[in-house]
Amino acid sequence: MVHQIFVLLAALSCCFCCGTLAIENKDQHLRDLPCPPAEDIQPCVCTVIDSSTYDIEMDCSSVTTNDELASIFSKDFPYNGFFSLVIENNYDLTIIRQGDFGQKTFQQIHITSGSLQTVENNAFNSSYDTLREIDVENTNLFYFPFHELNLFTQLYRLDLQNNQLHGSPELTSLSLGYIYLTENPIDGIILNSLPLLDNIYLQSTSITLLPPGTFTDLPNLDYIHLGYNGLQVLEAGTINLQTSFNNVYLYNNDLTSIAEGALVGLKGGNLDVRYNQLTELAEAVFRPLMDDSVYVFASGNPLDCGCEIAWLVTSDTYMNLLDDDASCTSGQLVSELDPAMFDVIC
Repeated sequence: MVHQIFVLLAALSCCFCCGTLAIENKDQHLRDLPCPPAEDIQPCVCTVIDSSTYDIEMDCSSVTTNDELASIFSKDFPYNGFFSLVIENNYDLTIIRQGDFGQKTFQQIHITSGSLQTVENNAFNSSYDTLREIDVENTNLFYFPFHELNLFTQLYRLDLQNNQLHGSPELTSLSLGYIYLTENPIDGIILNSLPLLDNIYLQSTSITLLPPGTFTDLPNLDYIHLGYNGLQVLEAGTINLQTSFNNVYLYNNDLTSIAEGALVGLKGGNLDVRYNQLTELAEAVFRPLMDDSVYVFASGNPLDCGCEIAWLVTSDTYMNLLDDDASCTSGQLVSELDPAMFDVIC
């Protein structure tokens, strides 16, 4: 009897263990899908980053050659559509070639902190209809196929900051909303049809001149970031915005002159001209802006504070739209100037 009970317990234990093992194997299989088999994609690593949507990320940060990358993506996968590609801290790849990704598609591409120099023409052609975000930053990138942007039908965010791009990129896109070209030695920018562009970041470039029309006919543009450049003058017709609340940042340039009509369409937002070389806040330029409730940051400029500033100092409404730290060449704050003095001598 004891022997029979022992045999029964052993059988039940075996069934339990086998069942558990089967469940565990099944769970492991579910966790792997929809990723390709790990042994087929090494050294890339595939991860399901959202179990509700089965979004999958391919991290190929450890790839050492383009041929290795192309070999991996030439294989047959259970699914060809990936949410994202990640290559970071990779100092072996210097080029992304046409064909490196085969027919695989991505919604996001993140290539950051490495030695990449070139994104070849048509390198992302399999993702023309799927890519929403391209992020290639903190590399040595000096060539990117800007002429292909209009082929990406869903692309909303282009981040190419802190690279070695040069010249004057020409951009056309019916879908782009955000453009980041900060910390590149570009000397200009040409913005064609960009109806959804909302933010553009151009800080710390080699731009010293903005031709009239640079920021016009952009119906959705809200934010222009141009700090830390070498701008000396702003000509009439340079910026003409159409949104109802917008912001223009021109801090830390060498601006000595802003022409009447250079800043049109700003409403209810901020204009930042701190740390330039402006000697006056010309009434013809700044009064229309303040009439549209634009707040002006002007500290760090050598303002003369003569009668040319009387229009501002004698109006509480306008003074409430000027930052408290704006000061004259004498060091006196504009906010401390006596309006009565200007009423008498001006």
